[in-house]
Amino acid sequence: MISDYDVLIAGAGPAGCAAAFDLARAGRRVLLLDKRSFPRPKACACGLTRKTLAALRYSVAPVVERECSQIVLQQASEDTAKREVRVRTRSPICAMAVRERFDEFCLQQTLAAGATLRKIEGIVALRETDGGIELDIATADGEETLRAVVLIGADGSNGQTRRLSEPTEAAWYTRGFALEVCVPYAELPATLPAGGAPHDLVFDFAPLSGGYGWLFPKGDHINIGVGAFAPEADEAQLKQVTRDMLTGYATQRLGVATLAHITGQHLGMGGHAYVPRGRVLLAGDAAGLSDPLTGEGIHSAIVSGQTAAAAILDSKTDVAAAYARRLRPLQETLAFSHRAARAFYADPERGFRAMRMPVLRSLILKTYADGLPHTRMIAAMAKLLT
Repeated sequence: MISDYDVLIAGAGPAGCAAAFDLARAGRRVLLLDKRSFPRPKACACGLTRKTLAALRYSVAPVVERECSQIVLQQASEDTAKREVRVRTRSPICAMAVRERFDEFCLQQTLAAGATLRKIEGIVALRETDGGIELDIATADGEETLRAVVLIGADGSNGQTRRLSEPTEAAWYTRGFALEVCVPYAELPATLPAGGAPHDLVFDFAPLSGGYGWLFPKGDHINIGVGAFAPEADEAQLKQVTRDMLTGYATQRLGVATLAHITGQHLGMGGHAYVPRGRVLLAGDAAGLSDPLTGEGIHSAIVSGQTAAAAILDSKTDVAAAYARRLRPLQETLAFSHRAARAFYADPERGFRAMRMPVLRSLILKTYADGLPHTRMIAAMAKLLT
């Protein structure tokens, strides 16, 4: 059986839903495909920056569990005074949600806008034709062919669309890796062994090279994790992110040695060099659009999904070229983050020196929270450091 749609979207996470929401509201026939049943657990610290909240087409207040107006940055240093930088703002820097609930909420808004969701077992084959895309899918009842004008690949770092649509494994594509676990506040000791408060939002660059540990406070628990994201991270560095490392880190920071339900996730990176081709538009982690400095991926997922939708709605001929033009501002920002990450992870102390300078600290924080254009950031740094 062959079914016809205007757009097929592989993956119903933030990128897929962002694209489907805009396309469905514009009257396009949109089918979301996903191998998982929602709501489904998803490894992600799910800190929603101000720029992420601003990019969404709707409020996600019903799933926000906490707002944080302070970030604690920590590093390994024998000088106690240099180990920590606390950055406070008048308005919240980011909102905390649980990824499972966030994704389910976004999916429901998208379905209400007119998109359709279908659970599949996997993608078997992908073919570009003169008129569009043919996608062979595996279902519980066998195989089926779907046909559309365009396919958006939003199926994450381990998804199939990038591998099936790229002639060879993309040389530009790299991956980070992270492990996390949720620890209920009720299980914490009265005083945390490493100091600080349970509700601190912490980025800790001491546990490993090329990445950091984090503590993200939620409604009834702390999401604690470790991850390697640096652009030069090789397999050896990714393999240092282990269950034993996370367990030791949780013991050191929270005084909790028994962890339940540790989960892991690869992060797609290198997307500043992604070049869209044909009728398959990659978005989010499938396009390697996670930030290599922070590991943040939700903002890029939402923006790239919306950008893919806009290219489809506006393009009369070459949708890949339209997508490439519209995606360029995000890629330029990620290219700057790529250079910044290489410099920072090679010498974290230099980054902490910058964070102790009030003007630079304000710019760096605003870039993280609001997406300050990277050209302004570069100009300001050059002026202050020369």
